[in-house]
Amino acid sequence: MNVITSRDNVKIKYIRSLNTKKFRDQEKVFTVEGIKFVQEAFKEKADIRFVLFSESALLKDEVKDMLEGIKAEAFACTDDVFDSVAETVNAQGVLAVIGKKQESSLNFNHMKFAVMCDRIQDPGNLGTIIRTADAFGPAVVILNKGCVDQYNPKVVRASAGAIFRVPFIHADNDHEAVVNLKQAGFKVYSTVVESEYSFEDVEKSEKICVVIGNEGQGVSADIAGASHQKITIRMSGRAESLNASIAAGICIYEMRKKLL
Repeated sequence: MNVITSRDNVKIKYIRSLNTKKFRDQEKVFTVEGIKFVQEAFKEKADIRFVLFSESALLKDEVKDMLEGIKAEAFACTDDVFDSVAETVNAQGVLAVIGKKQESSLNFNHMKFAVMCDRIQDPGNLGTIIRTADAFGPAVVILNKGCVDQYNPKVVRASAGAIFRVPFIHADNDHEAVVNLKQAGFKVYSTVVESEYSFEDVEKSEKICVVIGNEGQGVSADIAGASHQKITIRMSGRAESLNASIAAGICIYEMRKKLL
């Protein structure tokens, strides 16, 4: 395996360009860093275009095992060149470029559980929501226009491999998305700070969609108004609020139990 020694190498420049959403969208690919995450990509049969290894990573037993079964194109580079493209401080010298999954349409007929993210902007929050949706799914994650890109490197890392399993739908029109959900038989519940209703008031249903709102503004008035019900997390302690991803985790867990 030839070793790339220049930061101006075509492959290295290509990987560096994928740090921008515009280029990820154009190329329909994204990057994953770390031995465990790249192994997860292989396990889930992701569309791996090529893998980059640092020289020091090639000395690790885990990487040697990975190379034995690898079918994707592989390249090696010096440690300093790898560091020039790595997004994380401890990327372990392994990075894969992966093709994006084909997204589902706005047809929700074959789905039972959905998590709609309304303008979630923090990458860590979105990644954690995706991970939770995977843990208590199967669930489809709906992203509207104001959401951070699900293939942002920080989202990918926070998803802890769930990015390969969870189906996504992009909703360009909030009203259309809610209407389609209702037509497909979903009960739509928006999570809000204050409501007279909580999880205890939610009836069991064949299909449920829970809406998670923006970190600062919550669920938009349009979506909340179009929902079947607005619900809140009743807290017994003195905290005034919860982090968006923690609140989302509680809501996803509780609403999943309401499915028939």
